[in-house]
Order: sequence, then C-alpha cells, then structure tokens
Amino acid sequence: MQKIIIAILGILLITLGAEAQEKVIVDKIIGVVGDNIIMLSDIESQLQQAKSQGETINDDVKCLIFDQALLEKFFLAQAQLDSVYVAEDDVEAELDKRIRYYISNSFGSQEKLEEFYGKSIGDLKDDFRKDVRNQMLAEKMQGKIYGNIKTTPSDVKSFFEGIPKDSLPYFNAEIELSQIVVFPKASQEAKDYALMKLKKIRQDIINGADFGAKAQLVSEDPGSKREGGDLGFITRGQMVQEFEAAAFRLDEGQVSDIVETQYGYHLIQCLEKKGERIHVRHILITPPITSFDEIVAKANLDSIRTLIITDQIQFTNAVKEYSEDEQSKSNSGSLINPQTGNSYFEMNQIDGSLLFTISDLKKGQLSQTSTFTAEDGKKGFRIIMIKSESEAHIASLREDYSKIQAAARQAKQQEALVKWIKEKKGDTYIMIDDDYSSCDNVQKWLKEKQ
Repeated sequence: MQKIIIAILGILLITLGAEAQEKVIVDKIIGVVGDNIIMLSDIESQLQQAKSQGETINDDVKCLIFDQALLEKFFLAQAQLDSVYVAEDDVEAELDKRIRYYISNSFGSQEKLEEFYGKSIGDLKDDFRKDVRNQMLAEKMQGKIYGNIKTTPSDVKSFFEGIPKDSLPYFNAEIELSQIVVFPKASQEAKDYALMKLKKIRQDIINGADFGAKAQLVSEDPGSKREGGDLGFITRGQMVQEFEAAAFRLDEGQVSDIVETQYGYHLIQCLEKKGERIHVRHILITPPITSFDEIVAKANLDSIRTLIITDQIQFTNAVKEYSEDEQSKSNSGSLINPQTGNSYFEMNQIDGSLLFTISDLKKGQLSQTSTFTAEDGKKGFRIIMIKSESEAHIASLREDYSKIQAAARQAKQQEALVKWIKEKKGDTYIMIDDDYSSCDNVQKWLKEKQ
C-alpha cells in the first residue's frame, strides 16, 4: 500500500468498473489543493476497488488513499506553478498504449473491450484523457523530486543499523526462479503463405485500395484492427526494433515494404510526423502455428534441458544462447515478481500452474518442460530452475541487501518528499475535511500552528 499516486499501466480502465458498484449516497468536497478538489466519492470508489481486490478496509487504508489523493492534487498544483507541460501527442500515445495493453492482456479484441464497458474506444479515451494528462504531469513532478536521489552502500548500512533490533522486519520463506523459454516457430511453408498474402495486400494498396479498409478486413492485430490498423502516435522505444526502424524511415503517406518482426509480417503507413513522434497504422499477417510446430519447439527445449542436466552447458549460458523471453533473458533468466518488482516470491505469490511445475523441485534442479501463456497471449514452453530459496527469518544485511537497499531508497525519497511539501505548501491553498485531519499521514499537509 506504500504507493505514490503515479499511474500504473491500465489503472484508469480498472477504476471504470467502479461505476457499476455501490454509489455514495451523499457526496461532498473533503479536500481542496489549489484549484483541485477531492470528492468523497473519489475516495469511496477507490475503497470499493481495493475491497474488490481483497484489501481489508479500515481507517488506515482510508487515510492512505486520501493522502495519495492530496499528493496527486498537490503535484498538479505545483506543475501549474512551474509551467510543467505534457504534449497532447504524448497523452494520446499513452492512451493508445493503455488501450492496446488491455485489449491484448485482458479482452483479446477491441469488440470485447467496448462491449464490457459499453463505450467505444474513442469515448473511453475521451473519458480518461484528462486523468492521463494529470498522471503524466504528476510523473514529471515526481521525477523532479526523486531524480537525483541515490543510495550508496554506506546509506544502506546506516539505514539498517538505525532499525531497532526488536523492530527488524520478519521475512517469510521466499524463492527465486529462473527460466528458459522457447516459442513455437511457424514452418517455412506457413511463412511463405503469409508473406505472399501480404504482398498481394500491399499491391492492392499501391493500386489504390484504402489502407485502413484493408486493415479492418485482414489485419490480425486485435488491438488495432477495428481502427483500421491505427496505432496512434508512437515514440522510439515503444515498438519492437524492426518495426520502429522501418516506421521512422517513412515519409508522410508512404507505405513500407514488408517488415518481419516476432509477431509476423507488417505493412506500415506513416500518417503524420511531429518531431520524434510519428502517427502510424499497420496491417499484420501472422504465419499460423500448427500442432507440429509446437511438438518441434518442445523437443528443442527438451534437448536444451538434457544439455544442462548432463553438464554440457551451464544454465546461465543456456539462457543467453537459447531463451526467447527477452525480459527474463536480460536478467540471466530470473523471473520478476510483479507485486514487488524484485526477483523474490513468497509461495502465495506464485501462479497456480507455475507452482505445480516447481512443487517437487529443490534448489538448482530443473523442472520438466511445461507450457505457459506469455503476456502477449503467445503459447510457449519453458523449463524452470529454483535459483535460491530461504527460510522465514529476521532481516539481515547479508541475506536481504537488495530489500534493505530498496527500503533505504524509499526512506530517502519519503524524506525528500516531506521536505518538498513543507517548502511548497505555503504557496498553495489546502483544505482538509475534519473527518480526515486526524490521519497521521495527513499531518504533513496541515499548516504549522504559529
């Protein structure tokens, strides 16, 4: 719960579901920061969302949510005073990214997303444009405060030694997991068919067919198909390398040659250029994966597993040479816990199918090859190794350095934040409802008594 209000991907679409939940009977203003107000309904809707996700609701949680709302409004007020600016193209790109993420990871198609919320993509973007802009402004302000904060080893040691011995945290049993991933590859025949199909589509467009209409008919990208392949404005780093390299070379109105990426074959059209941002649309044709392709992929990974267990190659070297999951490959195969952002998992934080895969493993052992579904929906095969495991224990600097370092950094950030609020709040009107003025974490917002 120790979160600043900075946006995580998709949070706005999640909170939309609160519209269907219990409404606040009597609404009122419970906070004002500059020109920005906080309504009781704002807090109640977040409490409803927290409750639906299994959080225990009490006064501490209410105070924390209200404190986060005050911080968001304070960031906005200071952004206005400091003339912080977020380009509308960047806001549009962020909206597009969130929509594509939710289509890909939660709904599978634009039609299902629109059906679920009862609104078109355009209406959803309009609903959340202001909120996304405000969150991006808040991110910029946070960057100004935290940007130069560093945590040295001596800082970490001093932080740890400053914790009273009887207050040292207790860590539950945890494990670290590493993986090697292989995805099925389409056969050459399937690739040739997809390539031939897209060549025909490209020729039709060159001969005058409408790119957007073609995309709606044949594109296999569920996130952009209905919008005529429109991806909105993109900046460098948003798309895979091959796609970006081709897209940024295009002139306005130009259609690319066929571009191959890990997702298949693309045609790309540049609609508009604004500095380092380009507005593009694309058509994707994906070579079909057959059951035979899956058998081949599994056999390949079984062979890699054999090489490891017979000591013909070390696990970390096999990750570098063979693994096809870019995120874990860049961390020597380590899986990252999405709840904490580090590589440690408590057993109740592990997905059920993965937990079954590792249930009989000991440290250093390899699992059998198993199937899984990647974040982008692709079916893959993986082998898992338990990299480390620890028993439940009282925190120690040697065993828990990375966690203590994160806590030390967070403490320095919180100290800097409180100092910044104290320096700036005198220039900003702040009103806090009496029902929340007794919250411990709200005291920093109150004017000091003379």
